Formats: sequence, structure tokens, C-alpha cells
Amino acid sequence: MSKRWVFFPLNRVLQTELVQKLKISQLLAQILINRGITDVSSAKNFLQPQISTLSDPSLLHGMEKASIRISGAVRKGEKIVIYGDYDVDGLTATAVMYRCLKLLGAQVSYYIPERLEEGYGLNADAIKRLKEGGADVILTVDCGINSCYEADIARTYGIDLIITDHHHPGQRIPDAFAVINPKLETSPSVYRNLSGVGIAFKLAWAVGQHFSPHKKVSTEFKDFLLGAIGLVSLGTIADVVPLLDENRILTKYGLNALQHTEIPGLQALLDIADLSHTNLDVFHVGYRLGPRLNAPGRIGHAGIVVEMLTTTCKERAVEIANFLEQENKRRQGIQVDIMASARKKVINDIDLDETTAIVLADDAWHPGVVGIIASKIVEEFNRPAVMIAIADDIGHGSARSIPSFHILKALEFCKSKLLSVGGHAQAAGLKIHPDNINEFREMLNGEISQQLQKVDLIPVLHIDAEVTLSMLSKALVTELARLSPHGEGNPVPVFAATNVKIVGQPRRIGSKGQHLSFFIKQDDVAVRAIAFGMGMQMDKIRQNGRTCSMAFTLKLNNWMDYDTLELEVKDIKFDNE
Repeated sequence: MSKRWVFFPLNRVLQTELVQKLKISQLLAQILINRGITDVSSAKNFLQPQISTLSDPSLLHGMEKASIRISGAVRKGEKIVIYGDYDVDGLTATAVMYRCLKLLGAQVSYYIPERLEEGYGLNADAIKRLKEGGADVILTVDCGINSCYEADIARTYGIDLIITDHHHPGQRIPDAFAVINPKLETSPSVYRNLSGVGIAFKLAWAVGQHFSPHKKVSTEFKDFLLGAIGLVSLGTIADVVPLLDENRILTKYGLNALQHTEIPGLQALLDIADLSHTNLDVFHVGYRLGPRLNAPGRIGHAGIVVEMLTTTCKERAVEIANFLEQENKRRQGIQVDIMASARKKVINDIDLDETTAIVLADDAWHPGVVGIIASKIVEEFNRPAVMIAIADDIGHGSARSIPSFHILKALEFCKSKLLSVGGHAQAAGLKIHPDNINEFREMLNGEISQQLQKVDLIPVLHIDAEVTLSMLSKALVTELARLSPHGEGNPVPVFAATNVKIVGQPRRIGSKGQHLSFFIKQDDVAVRAIAFGMGMQMDKIRQNGRTCSMAFTLKLNNWMDYDTLELEVKDIKFDNE
């Protein structure tokens, strides 16, 4: 699909100030400006994130009350149950709090709901069972902010419910013992983008402070926190929250902690993913580790993941890691079949010229995998998508959106047709009665068509700067590495070069020839380029001497211990087209 290039505006004045004060290149200065970093102090902190600058957890509303209650429960030997979620964010948050409380000698257990039988978040039946098991305190992680009914149930049972969540709150806040959510208006904006595991980390830190005579935690607890940051990076990256502010610090240091982890479950996970001797980055977490951790929760029961992340037995950790590997392969097989089915429905049954939202349903689809399918449908067709798996006369739906559109608000407009809905701006979940799917599809399309124009359905490629090939070098790639880790809110810089020529003989590469390798030249400078997924454009590209404009990212390709500059092509626009 052809992309619409949008260039960030140049700011020469601010560029010059950052270049002079920070001794950086103009390109790096402009990229910082593009990311909304517009003063010297913020730029310095961004380029040199320090773990010592993490804000005190007590600044989060509800933190002090929650941490005092949990600390008291630990000292009294009361039974604490951590109520988590079945995705990576919720599982790592559960593991952080469990390891924290075990370290402090708490009587603690955890509960992960079944995706298909119980669904997301707190449920009354589970609260009843936990009460019967002797729970005094229930601590939610990554869920609970909209569980008003369940909070009332917990109160009638005499359970102190502490909610920690980062999802958007509704009009009513649950009447719990304490509520911690950075999206509440009472919380500082610096915490706004924390993930569920990020909040769990802050709570663990705050609890640790109560077991120290001073504000500073003990040496043993500090070591725990530094190791737990590896878990925090896993959940933060997997939940696709913006990697800015506190998340940037937690992710940068967390990736290093993950690489050198002493947690048996993480060591086993790295081994099974063949990453034990790799310099980890966001890609490895998002596409290698995250899917393995997510697999049981999608097609089985996710509690086993928490067991792997908390066990002290290396043999058990390895056993579970091998199980996750098999579950992930099973998930991949299911996903391939559903994706083929969904794609066929789009092509055969939908007029994309008249459709702003793709809503598909099937009773043969697995509810645990439709979220992945929705993401892939959005990626291919650039429209908000809702994929619904029908099971036991209930439609379990996952919605994903294009970057410019808030899907949760649109779904809430249609809530009269839904049994439940919740989530984020770009991803949401819902339940629906199958008889309402057609009306829901029409209502959602009507609402979105009021907000999106035809041009909004053309994929946007944001270009950080126009460059010449002579400006590119290995030294520049090294300098731009200071911007990492990249992810949501801080994408890899994209550049554009105009009036370049494809020279030499392009080659199709990859197991199925799906990628292209070729050289581009501008004046007397030639650079190798790799175009992933563009194998079908071979005939167009092989027309030597044809002038084009190219958008790309920069990287170093290491071969035989020698680094060479390489461009990763994002889009090509040929002249006179």
C-alpha cells in the first residue's frame, strides 16, 4: 500500500542551541526536537538516562496507603493474594510483587484468571473462592480499575482490595481500600504512561521502604529491585506503552538486567529463545520473548508463566520454558489458519472503498489469538479492525487501530450493542452477543466515518529529515544509537533521500525471495539497501538508472567482524509515478 510521507518541520534555531550545548550533530538534534524534546536539560536526560532519577513512588496517588496496608499484612502474617492478568504485562507484574513479598517473608499467593472461562480482570466467583481460601488482602496488578461491582463484593467479604492498574478509568472509581492508577487526575504526569508492571515495581519499592529504618531501602532489597527491572522491561515493552520518561529509564536499564539476570526462569527463557549471548533490544523482547510468555494465556492457562518467573528451581524453570516453546509453536499454527481465514473474508466480503472499520467474526476462531490477527489486519489494510471469536454463544472480540484513531472511544460509543468493553486508545477488548454483531459493525463504521476521511486511511510514514547519502556514515549510526531503546513514542529515526538511482543488479533474497537487496547511488556515493517484503517489486526496481526517492532507516551490518553501512528501505517513490 502506498504511503503518505509526512516530514517533521525543521527548527534551525533550536537545532543550533542543542548542537552547541550538547556537542551533537544537527541530525540528532532535529530528531530530539521531533520527539518533543525541546530544551537542553530534557535532551541531556533523554540521551543520558540515569536510574538515580527515577521518581519516589510515594508521589503516586494511593501509593502510601497501599504500601502501609501491605507492609502491615506482611508483619501480621495475613494472607495476601496477587490478582494478575494473563498477558505479559500482568504476568511480570504478578512476578515482581510475588518475589518482593516472598523476600519480605509474606504469606502470599497469586491468582491468574482463565482467559476463556473468566475473562479479563476481577470476577465475583474468584473473589468468593479467594475469601474461602482465607484471603485478607487482594492486590490487583494490571487490572481492576473498572471493577466497581467486584470491589463492592470484596468489601462485603471483609477483604481489603488494593487496585493497581494503568488502564483508563471509567466515570466511577471502585470503592476499594486503595486505588493506584497513573491515569487518575490526581497522579503526576511523569507517571502517566507507566505499564502495569511499572506500577508494581513502584509499589514493591514503596513496600521495601517500610522495611527500612530510613527512606533508603536495604542493600538486599536494592539488589532485588535492580534485578526486578529485567521483569519490568519485559512487561513494559510487550504492552507497547510509550518508551519515554520513566519507561525509558526502566527499559534501558531493564534490558541490561534481563541480559545478565540471575532469575532461573528468565535464564531458561533466554536459552530457549536462543538469546543468552545476545545484546538484547526491544525487538528481542517484542518478537522473541513476549510471544513465548503470552502463548499459554492465549491458548491455555497463564499461571504457569508466573511459576517460571518465580521458581528458584532451575530444572523446573527449564521444564516450563520448554513447555512455553511448544505452546508458542501451537499458537503460531492456530494463528496461521485464522489469519488466512480473516484475510480471505476481507478480500472476498468487504468493499474497502466503503469501509472504515473491518469487523469480522467466526465461530471457528480461537478467542486467544484474535488480538494478533486484528493487529495484522490493521497493518495490511490500514483500518481499525475488530476480530470476534464466537464461543458458547458469546463473541470475544479484540480491537486494534491505526495510530491516529482512538478505538476505545469509538467502541464506547457502541456500548449499547456490547456486553462489555475496555482497553486503550490503540487496543481494546470486548464481549458481544452474536446477534448484535451486524448492528455493531454498522454503528462502528458510522461513528468512525464521521471522524476519519479517505486520506486518513492511507498509511503515514513520518520522516525525521531529508538527507543526502554523503551525510551518512558509521559514526552517525553510532551517534544515533544514543536514542535507543526504541519503541512506542520513540521510533527508530526514518530518513529520506531524493534524486537517487538504483544501480547494479538487484537480487531477491530470503527463503521465498520475499526481500530485495540492491545499491542506490547519489552523485558519487553508493550504499547497499535491503527492502524487506518488497520482492514483488523486483521488475520495477531492476530498471537501472531510474530516479526515485527513498525512505529508510540506518543500520550497521556486521559480516566477518567488519561493519558496513546499510539502509533498511521503508518506502520507495519512483519519479513520474
